[in-house]
Amino acid sequence: MLPEVKSIEAQLKQILYGCVEHVQATKAALYLSSTHDLNAKTFEIVTSYQYNVADRRVVSANDDLVDRMAVKRNPFYVNGLSADQRFAEMLFRQGNDRLLVAPLFGRGRMVGFIDMRDKAGKKPFDVPDVEAARRISDQMLAVLATNKLFGLGSIALVEDPTRPLDPANIVRPTPEPAAPRPAQAGQVFSPEALRAIEAARQYLSKRQLVAPPSGKRTIVESDLDVLRLLLPSALGIPYAVVACVSVMGQLQNPQAVAARSGVADDAMTAIEQHLQAGLKRANQPHATTRIEPSMPFGTQSVPITMANVGAIVTAPLNAQTIDGLLVTVAFDRITEVQAQRGVQLFVKSIEPFIEAAFVAASGRQDRQLLAERILEPDFQKFPELAEHCRSVSELSRRFAKALGLPATQIETVRIAALVHDAGLRLLDYERLYKRPALTSDELRGLAEHPVVGAALVEPILGSDVAQAVLRHHERVDGKGYPSRMSGSQIPLASRILQIADAWIAMTSERSYQPPIARERAAVKLREGAGTQFDAALIERFLTMLPAMTA
Repeated sequence: MLPEVKSIEAQLKQILYGCVEHVQATKAALYLSSTHDLNAKTFEIVTSYQYNVADRRVVSANDDLVDRMAVKRNPFYVNGLSADQRFAEMLFRQGNDRLLVAPLFGRGRMVGFIDMRDKAGKKPFDVPDVEAARRISDQMLAVLATNKLFGLGSIALVEDPTRPLDPANIVRPTPEPAAPRPAQAGQVFSPEALRAIEAARQYLSKRQLVAPPSGKRTIVESDLDVLRLLLPSALGIPYAVVACVSVMGQLQNPQAVAARSGVADDAMTAIEQHLQAGLKRANQPHATTRIEPSMPFGTQSVPITMANVGAIVTAPLNAQTIDGLLVTVAFDRITEVQAQRGVQLFVKSIEPFIEAAFVAASGRQDRQLLAERILEPDFQKFPELAEHCRSVSELSRRFAKALGLPATQIETVRIAALVHDAGLRLLDYERLYKRPALTSDELRGLAEHPVVGAALVEPILGSDVAQAVLRHHERVDGKGYPSRMSGSQIPLASRILQIADAWIAMTSERSYQPPIARERAAVKLREGAGTQFDAALIERFLTMLPAMTA
């Protein structure tokens, strides 16, 4: 903890107790930047009450919660483990069911956040709690400003409007001439464009407040068949002896069990009790159902007893189409920390295969038709923009396929690339995009198009596509927008899309600038490798380009 922060810890803790009085959060923690360099995006707990730290005493920019706040810049909440799969594992591991977070923004930078858990009386967090959390965060910022910490004097809770943008980062295909939409005197954008930007930011910040249909469905027997088929692979984790799969929201759990040998009653009881305790903490129905384990490796003479079980770990299985899947694994001769690491690696590796199997089992088709309908209605009068999006989509698809990505990821890349510039049509496209040069204010306004586009496509095409759209102008050196993400924090789909987008913009005959030779375009991509673009992907793209464009 910084010495300056340590000196005001008692004052900050007194404000934090407002989370009890005004939000009724049963536990809370205040995180502040662990360094004066806010670009480091590393935050540590400076004060808390009743908060289960687990492995979250220090969090960084690659943390899902930090990432979400950096984008939304407003408080948001999650009620239930199945409300947002990105946070399910974190909540389950810390024994919580509900979450409300309030970021602390000053001078356009996030200096910290307040993490609140589990409202009293097992009630869900609601809109009034968000407003109360906002007031508490304002009090925190006032104290930091008074003490001149993190460069705060006057407090600004919005992103710094003076931050320069790189014009080369904004791809601008040339449209058909059209009558300009009027803007009021002194305004860069028309009232309609300003409303679109504000509505997009409000939607992305409040998406968790008014829980829209998630597009997820109830698990059916064919899905259970898929899980039973894939469950034995969990026994490939070192020292794993028993694995179970469960579905939150269903009374009888688990649904399937696989084991290396027969399982004695005491071992099975311990596994069931561990699972039921986790479901109880998550306010989920829980009852014990004794299921005969399958033994894919054959029956051994010595059964698995409680004496053989060294650790039991439960973790969420995140699938795009189904909520509330859990895998529980019992281990022999291994510590709990090692067991958690093994299960987490297993879950990350198997999730794409589970999703692909679910999609195949349910006969679901891709989202091409919906993406085309987003693209076409307003882009019919802008054929160059529609053509640019389709060209980027096809090249992105070929690149993702050449990289050997799973089918579901290839489809996400293709669909995201098709709608990546959808937000432009709401930002005075007719008036601005036919001009050869734009002012810095106009460029700054147009930099909102990933946010507007993500808000436009998320309810229809899902969060995976929306995330790829939102991040397609981030740079690996952290100088992109809207969130200055860097390196591998940027979704792979966005990094792929960005390269294809730049290549098409440079080489297409119908672009906002005269096309350049492919050789020169390749040089410019290499010049941007490691700063604007992922260097490893650039090399692979240029190596694979002849085959992809043949």
